Amino acid sequence: MSAAHATPAPESSGVPESAVQRALEWQVTFWSGEVTPRERAAFDRWLAQDTDHARAWSQVQRTGQRVRSLTGPVEGEALRAADAARSASTRRTLLRTVGLFATAGVAAYAARNTAPVQSMLAEHRTGRGERRDLLLPDGTRLVLNTDSAIDLRFTTQARDVLLRAGEVFIATAPDPLGAEGLASRPFTVHTQHGAVQAIGTRFTVRLSDGRSMASVDEGAVRIQPRLTAASPVRLEAGQRAWFSATAVESPVASLPGDSAWTHGRLVAERMRLRDFLAELGRYRSGLLRCDPAVQDLVVSGVYPLDDTDLALSTLAHALPVRIDSVTRYWVTVRARAG
Repeated sequence: MSAAHATPAPESSGVPESAVQRALEWQVTFWSGEVTPRERAAFDRWLAQDTDHARAWSQVQRTGQRVRSLTGPVEGEALRAADAARSASTRRTLLRTVGLFATAGVAAYAARNTAPVQSMLAEHRTGRGERRDLLLPDGTRLVLNTDSAIDLRFTTQARDVLLRAGEVFIATAPDPLGAEGLASRPFTVHTQHGAVQAIGTRFTVRLSDGRSMASVDEGAVRIQPRLTAASPVRLEAGQRAWFSATAVESPVASLPGDSAWTHGRLVAERMRLRDFLAELGRYRSGLLRCDPAVQDLVVSGVYPLDDTDLALSTLAHALPVRIDSVTRYWVTVRARAG
């Protein structure tokens, strides 16, 4: 699969600056994933009002800013009202990142290379609760977890996966160039913290909480933090390790759930309820909260990721908790009365 081309800076095409700015604002609105039918209709009216609007929108699209698919509101009006402050903050952040640089090519390039924007523009991405299988031209199998994004950089020297957000499982295949008598290309997953090079393996790499994690099912990997010249740390099958841009934590035994998500399962082994709900919340839209009174309850078992409502119902039968739902998108787990 060919690498995605670098996104050019916005062109100088005589389109009014105000129209380009508004087009970028619409782009960010679509990126937010919270577009209502009313907003969609307003966008259609704006686009039809003036040929400059259509030209501005076309120019924004030519910069490679892909609009996420719009099939209707992601969340109900109740969640939008309850979570308005967070939604507004998200949009303001994106506008500060992108819209501020609407007419400056160099600054637009810098904005494009921030982590949130790179994630939005990634070659392959998944939405909340979605998983996706990818078969690469070399025979390697990738599985993208929920809310994840990657870019591919395959050249004659290397096979690189750039993990922009979330989590990816990789089952590497031998490099076909090696079978042709050429030097085999290394297979490496890069995150903002460093590189994880495969050594004939099945492994997972995850971005979370300002650091990265690698977990090995089969074979081995080498982890090289981005900002250190120290020797890479080798992980063997059955090991996992978190790493930052400067160091790799001591390897520990992999957890049963490190790759169980590829089969649609969340495996909990003596997890704190708060941690369990944080993990389950990655797979559903809206807010999933844990009452501090029950956050230290211990959860064990196997729960379905493709039906998180069923997972919550099962949890309520296993623990002395109840599930309080304002809407499907605003759920709190509390102590069971009595």
